[in-house]
Amino acid sequence: MVRLRALSVAALALCATLPFAQLTSTGPQPIVGARSLALSPDGKRLAFVYRGDIWVAPSSGGKATPVTNHIEMEDSPVWSPDGKWIAYASNRYGGNSIMAVPADGGQTQRLTWFGGSESPSDWSPDGSKILFRSSRDDAYNGVFELDVRTLRFQSLFTDMMTVRDPKYAADGKSILYNRFGFPWTRPRYEGSAAAQVWRFDPATGSRAKVRSNGFQHLWLNAGFDSGTALCVTVGEKTPSSSYVGKPIPKNVDSVARTPNVVQLDSRGNARRLTDFVGGGVRFLTVAPKANLLAFEYEGSVYSMAVGGKPQKVEIVAVQDEKFTNEERLILTSGVDEFTLSPKNDEVVFAVRSELWKVPVKKGDGPNANDATQLTDWPGLDEAPIYAPDGSAIFFVSDREGARNLYRMTLADKKVQRITAGDNDVFSLGMHPDKKSLTFWVTGRQGGAYTVPVDGSGAPQLALAMPGSGPREFAFSPDGRWIAYIDRLNESGYYYWESGSNVWVYDTTSKRGYNVTQENSGNYNPAWSSDGKYLYFNSNRAGSSAVYLVPLQKEQAREEDLTLKFEKPEGAVKVEIDFTDIQNRVRRFLSQDVQGAVFSEPEKGEIYFRSAGDLWKAGYDGQGARRITSGGGIGAWGFSEDLSQAYFVKDGGMHLVEVKKPNFPLTSVSFRSDWTRDTRLERKAAFDQFWREYNRSFYDGNFHGRDWAATKKRYEPLLDSVRHRNEMATLLNMLVGELEASHTEAGAAPGNPGGESTAHPGFTIDTSWGGAGLKVKEVPEGAPGSFEQTRIRPGEYVLQINGSDVRADEALFRDVLNGQTGRDLTLLVNSVPDKTGARTVKYRALSGGAYSGIVRRNLLEWRRKYVEEKSGGKLTYVHIAGMGGGNFDQFQREFWQVVSGKQGVVIDVRNNGGGNISDRLIDIIERKPHSYYVPRDEDPLLSPGQTWAKPTVVMHAETSFSNAEMFPYAMRQRGLATLVGMPTPGYVIWTGGFRLVDGTSARMPGSGVYRIDGSPLENMGQQPDQKVDITPEEFFAGKDPQLDRAIETLLRQVGK
Repeated sequence: MVRLRALSVAALALCATLPFAQLTSTGPQPIVGARSLALSPDGKRLAFVYRGDIWVAPSSGGKATPVTNHIEMEDSPVWSPDGKWIAYASNRYGGNSIMAVPADGGQTQRLTWFGGSESPSDWSPDGSKILFRSSRDDAYNGVFELDVRTLRFQSLFTDMMTVRDPKYAADGKSILYNRFGFPWTRPRYEGSAAAQVWRFDPATGSRAKVRSNGFQHLWLNAGFDSGTALCVTVGEKTPSSSYVGKPIPKNVDSVARTPNVVQLDSRGNARRLTDFVGGGVRFLTVAPKANLLAFEYEGSVYSMAVGGKPQKVEIVAVQDEKFTNEERLILTSGVDEFTLSPKNDEVVFAVRSELWKVPVKKGDGPNANDATQLTDWPGLDEAPIYAPDGSAIFFVSDREGARNLYRMTLADKKVQRITAGDNDVFSLGMHPDKKSLTFWVTGRQGGAYTVPVDGSGAPQLALAMPGSGPREFAFSPDGRWIAYIDRLNESGYYYWESGSNVWVYDTTSKRGYNVTQENSGNYNPAWSSDGKYLYFNSNRAGSSAVYLVPLQKEQAREEDLTLKFEKPEGAVKVEIDFTDIQNRVRRFLSQDVQGAVFSEPEKGEIYFRSAGDLWKAGYDGQGARRITSGGGIGAWGFSEDLSQAYFVKDGGMHLVEVKKPNFPLTSVSFRSDWTRDTRLERKAAFDQFWREYNRSFYDGNFHGRDWAATKKRYEPLLDSVRHRNEMATLLNMLVGELEASHTEAGAAPGNPGGESTAHPGFTIDTSWGGAGLKVKEVPEGAPGSFEQTRIRPGEYVLQINGSDVRADEALFRDVLNGQTGRDLTLLVNSVPDKTGARTVKYRALSGGAYSGIVRRNLLEWRRKYVEEKSGGKLTYVHIAGMGGGNFDQFQREFWQVVSGKQGVVIDVRNNGGGNISDRLIDIIERKPHSYYVPRDEDPLLSPGQTWAKPTVVMHAETSFSNAEMFPYAMRQRGLATLVGMPTPGYVIWTGGFRLVDGTSARMPGSGVYRIDGSPLENMGQQPDQKVDITPEEFFAGKDPQLDRAIETLLRQVGK
């Protein structure tokens, strides 16, 4: 018995080990794409960001270990001077909070609770404080210290311009920081907004500019010696934007053009330490005591000893997946579009960018709604349309680069590629003869194409119209004519407001005819099924409506005609008399119709979508009635036998029988069992982003860059991405190589919601270390400025809502978070003692509301200052933005304040842009031509809104986009003198789009150029009189730029 038992145990043990012996381990894998590097103080270890977490590895190379493990994004690691802790930023609570974790891993501790976004940038040499940039209680940003033991915070200095990346100098006696600065993803940017290097002395409160030469100075670090600093910068401009019609040559990189590491002495003189060519050094980190620095270059980590050469560091890791990359989903809604089979028995639909098939009529049982997956591509598969015999579908997919056309036989799911190349396909439809598919292709060979539905032939160009976007088009019932839309260039105030006309192209004579011939919006052409009329939508009468044009001259006036449908016998033949055809246009339907109308061939009835529902009307446009109710209908179409319309509503598929009374409605249910692979989805989104730019970026020369080669450089970094924020960062790195503005990518939805921190209504004197909050400033208009709720500077707020307060993180964590818009009860005294204190109660402000009060006060002061200093001759107007609301405010404000004045200062500093510059120019350069004199009143100039008096426009490094176009145009038209500082050169007309993974992106679609052909992009507007303003001047209530503007205007008025 004992022997048998022993054998049994041994056998079991052997069986237990055999399966595991057959498993293979991949072992440690190389890390590519480490970001946000940070050397430990002794230089022996390197912290970095990878796949959303903080990792630590030997700085000489070797195995890396994650020290954080959270599903949200961790970033910006900073070592404590004893090497035992790493501070970092995390968005796990929304925004960014400062956290700390033991350097060997362990329990994370939260250090900050302010509702804004804060990241650590350095740890003090004595280990007691963490340095960070924030605004907190102020309307302006600045640099703060956080005591890691008491969690008290102290403001070191405030700046009216953006400050970034503060670092303690090597001796710990001063602080280095960046002032201004475009994103680090644009390291070759040159302009007035480039990151400068400054130094702050806490002992004296003084600050000084160390280096500013128009180039970015990124990843600032204390140097190895006292008074020195290290950063990444370039020594020579890389040409980017070109003059109109004069593309710049493709960039040839050099050491000087490449972002490299430099050492700065105390006077800002630079000495280059690395000599890379192409790409660029990123994420510089320095361990001064170890005489070591490290950085990332082209996805790899390098280390470099003082006086040595860069050495590539091989870092590996055993990488388990924190996220479930493959997610199984059961989808029963979310349809984007679908198509009904010719027999009305099944539908092919698109959900989650995959194509599926499901019967219309289901059987019984739990599997009745099961859909068959037709495509399995993580990118875009969309726009399905059945072939006439129902055996195949056509669809659009980006599986081989561009949005190409494909054909799939449904029996075996075999896919045939129809189009090739880099141009995209849109607007699939069936040719009237049912023998061909029609579609639109973008690019230089763009236009309307046809291809046989059996897939037997190559696509044929039917109408050539090059361009980057799709156009609306429709073939006539006989296939001879193509109605399409073409823009009337330079007919709108802005190019996107230009009118569009309906044209008809004769495929026989190869000639096009303008049918509408009017500067209005004419779009969505459609033919009547009998070939007698062409319908289109138009806003020519103000509101949108449907119009028609008879294709032949009519026998009587419109009032004497009755439109009556006569079904054609045999094939329809369309004949068009183009003589004065534009004069035959008349209104057909007064409703606002979305999309083109559909003319049914049996009775000539008209079907259309209006107010989110389907409608039908008679051949004459009369008797319009709803087919559906409730609105919300999106894409729709008609069945082959014309008995049913089908449409998408609320993510579901619906059929409506349009020939039957009361229009019976049927919903097509489905169950799609789908596995989402987030890794493949990110790759598809990356490709989609690159392709969209390849097709639509405003400069086909890509600012002199090799866009295809750039994609190859950044594609390997996809493996470092696991968090939605990292995806946006990678895309910003990719597109940053173009050195173009308005190109930012934003993270896909899903980040945690941020904590809302109420503003106390005053600024805090953080130098006070005792009990309570010492009030520093109470701006006019804040609650504390009113008699009933008065709080005075120098007083102490000892409690808020019953809790003792002081300038520490508990103020946000326990008191102010979540209190915006709620009542605050404050215990206030003139001394830091509760004895004799009074209670003040008011409604809490948001931080934005407080900043608005401060800025309104500033603008009001400026106006009064200008009027007083000029003796009432001049006034001042600030334009805060260039949107429609700003235009309305300008109209309300400008004519009031300039009344009776001899000159005006128009200030566009701190203006983020928009699109109203041209409208403002129109007003300001308007000239009077007459007087109107009402009885017994003074003469009035006509037109009334005219301004032909001396004007100064003020602009600065904070005037962006349309706020750069405005001062340029004012100067070019001779309307103003420009005073201030050069603008950044952030000027392109832009739009937006979303990627398959949810990432948002911007797309510059049109360049902006001066009349001499020079670009405003990357070539900001220069002032006539260059005047700077220091932080000391600004916070002392001085404005030398405004003073110069007043002096200039007074001289001009005196003439």
